[in-house]
Parts: sequence; C-alpha cells; structure tokens
Amino acid sequence: MRSDVHVGHTLADPEWDRFVEATPGGTYQQTGMWAQVKSVAAWRPVRIRLSRAGAVVAGCQVLVRRVARFGAVGYIPYGPLVADGDGATLCAVLDAVQELARQERLLYLKLQPPPDGTDTAGALRERRFVPVPVFLDPAPRMTVRVDLRRSPDAILAAMRARSRTYIRQAQRRGVVVREGSEDELPAFCDLVTATSRRQGFSPYPRAYYERLWRSFRGRVHMLVAEYEGDIVSGTLLLAFGDTVSYKMGGWSGRHREVRPNELLHWTGMQWAKGQGHRYYDLEGINADIGEAVLSGRDTADLYASGTTQFNGVTHFKLGLGGEVTRFPGCYDYVRPPLLRAAWPSVAPRLERLTPIAHRLLGRRRPRLGTSND
Repeated sequence: MRSDVHVGHTLADPEWDRFVEATPGGTYQQTGMWAQVKSVAAWRPVRIRLSRAGAVVAGCQVLVRRVARFGAVGYIPYGPLVADGDGATLCAVLDAVQELARQERLLYLKLQPPPDGTDTAGALRERRFVPVPVFLDPAPRMTVRVDLRRSPDAILAAMRARSRTYIRQAQRRGVVVREGSEDELPAFCDLVTATSRRQGFSPYPRAYYERLWRSFRGRVHMLVAEYEGDIVSGTLLLAFGDTVSYKMGGWSGRHREVRPNELLHWTGMQWAKGQGHRYYDLEGINADIGEAVLSGRDTADLYASGTTQFNGVTHFKLGLGGEVTRFPGCYDYVRPPLLRAAWPSVAPRLERLTPIAHRLLGRRRPRLGTSND
C-alpha cells in the first residue's frame, strides 16, 4: 500500500504524540510536548510522518537550530519510529530525512536510534550516516532502569544494602516526602542551582522547567523532601509510555546526615509503580562504568580515575537496584560534500571541543541528577 509523506512544523501535535507513545521505542523526546520544551533553547521541530489509509505508520521529529552565521544543525533524538518494524518503511523515512537536510541546508544532522526499536544500523550506513564516539553523544548512552513489575520488597532487596539503610534512616529521622506543586518550581530551581554549584554544571533556566511543567501537564510529577519544615531536596519525574524518567534532582546541601535522596527515589518508584508503569529510569550514568558493569569487570579503577561528582552520581544510581541498560549510539550525517570528506579526520579532534558541541546541541553538562555529594 502506498505511503503518503507529510512534513509539519507545529510545536503541539497530539496525533503524533499518540503515535509515539504507542510505537515500540517511542520516547518523550520524540513528542511535540518535548519540542515545546526545547523551543526555550531556540530549537524548532520539523516532523516527518508516513501515513497509510490516514493512519501514521512511521516518522520522526527533527529538531533544527540555527548556529550563528554558519547555518543550521539538526538532531533526531531516539528516532525514526516505525510501527511495524518494516525495513522498506524505515528507508522511506530516512530518505525523507536526507531530503529535509537538503531543504533546511543543515551542516550536519545527529541521529540517535530509538531504544528497543527497529534495527537501523544498516540503513543508516547505506545513507552515509557515520557512527560517532561516545564523547560526542548529546544524550547518555547508558542508564539504569528499575523494573517495577517486581514486588516492593523485591525492589528494595535489589538495592545496595547501604541505600536501604539510608532509606530507613531518613524515615526514622523524620524526613517527609510529599508531592510538589507548580508554585514550588522556584524552590525546586533553587535546589538545582545549589547542586550545579557543587557538581560543576550549568543549570537550565527557570523557563525550561516552567515550560516542561506546562507542556507535560498531567505527566510531570514533582517530589520534595522536607526535614523539620525545610525543603532540602526534590526530584522532577516525567511519565511517558511504560516509563517514568527521572529528569532532574536538586539538593540544598543542608542536613546531609538525614540522607533524603534515597528516600526521594524510593518514593518515586512507589508512585510510578502505583501508576502502572513498568520502568523507573534514572536517566544517565557514566558510559565506561556502565560497560564495565555489563561485562562483569571491576569498576574500582574507573571510579577512582573519573570526575568525583560525575562518578559519585553514577555510584548513587547503581545503588538503587536497577539494571544497566545500553542505548544505541549516535550517527552523524554531514551534508556539504567537502565537510563530509573531511569528517573522518575532523570528528576525532572534536573531543577537546566537546563542551562546545554539547552547547550547540542544547545539552548542559553533566545532567545526571544528584546524589548526597
């Protein structure tokens, strides 16, 4: 049956969002809701969809951003999506992506295939998409996911013994975790700012979190931990499909002795399980440590050699009892022929420019959340 190709540019697109949520590999980063959030950082969406008999069967959302006088760059987070996994349909979407790159005059396009989706490697290589090193990935390649289908006792038992101790300690010492409200977003942003100063990353502006709250209304959930009436830490969770993702957390640095953050996540897991979700995704860990865990290697040297704050957050997340999950790596498509010819020698030299590359792609570094560090 013939497929019709449509290209749209609207921020909000409920029909597309329903398709993403129902399709294997679909994540919130492919939705119009996420496009609204990224518009705060000057990204605009271009949405390619293939339809048959009026129903969407495949497509992807491309985020496009101008880069000063140099032109534009594009980013496809966790796409394309193909409902039935058909290879010919995938190729049709990728052909449309290349045509879009020409029309938009993109210098380069970065694409990260969806998790648990159609195998795209062969089709991407045929179209001159080149795999990139992990340091140029705009999103974490490794994460930790807690399987919520288990009983609460089994989820707790899978945690590191010290994490369970800290949960009980926080409860015994009177830490109260409750749902936060939109009016408390400024307080949450203050917690993130305090964390950013300790861990050395640039926080998103308050407008980012305000847009996230409005765009994902009904799907975003804030938890705050109070001790003796003082809000000491908070988390922002995002529910989409079968997964609740930990988007960001902040800790004031006060009352270290009551260990509020393990209890925050344990409460988040209980909330996500009660809502019927399958996974609690902690959204990002150190890739080298994640690979070591998957291969059964000792991680002690990796912890010692890395940035203290970065690896401290990874250690914190691994202690919460989830499974390390590897996502597909990114591919670059370089459109101008001269730049494409030079790219194999240029790309390896970009490691020293990684902070610049992340800024171009709108990523703040490192966006791993918070531990008790």
